[in-house]
Amino acid sequence: MAQPIAAQRMEQVIRTYIQACNDADGKAIAACFTREAVHYFPSLPKWVGPATIGNNFEKRVREQGHCWTVDRLAVDSDRCAAALEWTRFDRQHARILRGVDWFVFEPETFRIQEIRPYTAAPMHPDPARQELQDFDYAGRGYPTTAPAR
Repeated sequence: MAQPIAAQRMEQVIRTYIQACNDADGKAIAACFTREAVHYFPSLPKWVGPATIGNNFEKRVREQGHCWTVDRLAVDSDRCAAALEWTRFDRQHARILRGVDWFVFEPETFRIQEIRPYTAAPMHPDPARQELQDFDYAGRGYPTTAPAR
């Protein structure tokens, strides 16, 4: 079983990442990620690499006035993963979005390798597949068809 320090390190990285996002600090955001990091989205193409992730969040926060809270955090030290329940406030349009991010960490450095966000939002009637764009569900062992009856 992993040491408690691993859970503390992962929580610290997540909190540092969220604060850097709220501060629109692209360099501090990038410092939380591994070189090959990927941030997936339900409705956008994935962002690859720490500089891309940091710069894109910096720009969006400055332009759109978003900020996030850390509502709940669950860390799995043995799997080097965590789930963050968050609230995003859109200051320009007085909107709130709630969701969960699934984090995968690099075990040696505790930097973020991957983020997969899921939002609390109504389903859209048009897309046949409502899932993260560019994410290899089949390759990761997720079901891609309904179970047989």
